[in-house]
Amino acid sequence: MKRVAFVLGPWIVLYACSTTSGGAGAVVDASAPEPMPPSVPEAGALDVSAPPFDSAAPLDGGRDASPSSMDGSSADAGNGEASSDAAADAADAADAAPPPVPAVQYIGRWELVGGEASAAYPASRAVVRFRGTALEVTARDTYNETWIDVTVDGTLAAPILVRGATPRVVTLVDNLPMGDHVVEIYKRTEDFTGILRLSSFSFPGGGQLLSPPPRKARRIEVIGNSTLIGYGVDGVRGAANCSTSAVHNAHRSLIPLLADGLDAEDYAPSASGTGVLTNENPLDTNLLFLTYPRVMSRLTPLWDFSTWQPDAVVVMVGGTDLSNPSVDPPPSQATFATAYEQFLALVRAKNPSAHVFALTSPTASDFYPVNDVNGVPYMARTKVIGGIAAAVLARNAAGDARVYPFVFGAASDPEVGACAYHPTFALYQRMASELVPFIKLKVGW
Repeated sequence: MKRVAFVLGPWIVLYACSTTSGGAGAVVDASAPEPMPPSVPEAGALDVSAPPFDSAAPLDGGRDASPSSMDGSSADAGNGEASSDAAADAADAADAAPPPVPAVQYIGRWELVGGEASAAYPASRAVVRFRGTALEVTARDTYNETWIDVTVDGTLAAPILVRGATPRVVTLVDNLPMGDHVVEIYKRTEDFTGILRLSSFSFPGGGQLLSPPPRKARRIEVIGNSTLIGYGVDGVRGAANCSTSAVHNAHRSLIPLLADGLDAEDYAPSASGTGVLTNENPLDTNLLFLTYPRVMSRLTPLWDFSTWQPDAVVVMVGGTDLSNPSVDPPPSQATFATAYEQFLALVRAKNPSAHVFALTSPTASDFYPVNDVNGVPYMARTKVIGGIAAAVLARNAAGDARVYPFVFGAASDPEVGACAYHPTFALYQRMASELVPFIKLKVGW
């Protein structure tokens, strides 16, 4: 079989690995995973400022170049010579413009270094536009396992499981009619589940990489934890498969529903169990203040915020801070408000022009946990609403007018029927229907 490959940098790629078809529940298995450190100090962060790839695979694929629109009209309709000169100038400019560069388009927080593109956060995507009949990728997972969705020309295929640290060649699609196609790899699972690493794409039977499709003009960043990113959304509360990563699916979470409703590109530096005061595991000190500036929540490389600035930032945290039975007694509303306001200040520092939306989750409840060790009610929902309101007022008083509180309607029991009382897809749909109009109003979309 003829195999044409391109690499993600100046490295030679030899294909000596087996190929696994991306059918239903396809598994790409390998050797035992490398452990992920539970906590990594900020000191000694890696320098990732130097561009790790050549021009054949730029960091995010860039935007497709497009010629200026020409409808035959002239700024000076009475001057034929001027019109001719303008047309000639436009033609010369078009001739001089470089053609669109073939590239893989990486959307989300990817680390591009060492011949690999690596992503941990959910909803990270790699988009490939190519001419041919089939597409493969060399993939591995250096922590545990990653489920990916593959969309081919707008049609969603069966999910694929990538497991193990040894690279394997995965068939993303084959037997397509010869022509131009677009394939998207979507990371369904989050960073505590696994780190996806891609090293090259290839075209069995011949083919070529094309310039990537144009990106959305609008941008939204989504920051949160398990109640936002599709934890257990494909499972049913109490079911046996809730203990598996197969039911975690960011593709059916609030993230893409917001993006679709706003016609925006989304980045989602979100991870289960994270908060501003305490994580779900109180011994875990990787709070949002540490994880948000990173490319991956538990590893040291820092994200370059200048490469992608959102128009809107959505923040939905508070459950691990105020609804956590492992923290008994819970913190006061004022203590939560102070920490939350400090995180909003960090978000503003990294995103100077964005509109910031501080959300109260619909899953926050005054009925769970009930009472602390002293018999005092937790009143988590009341504290989250009040604490966020106070934090936003503090930001407004400091001169930051582009910060807004938003409270979702409380979830009903059926709406938290996914694994471990997490949102169902129906609840995510309801959340999007409530939030999208509010964001449009404030941002002016």
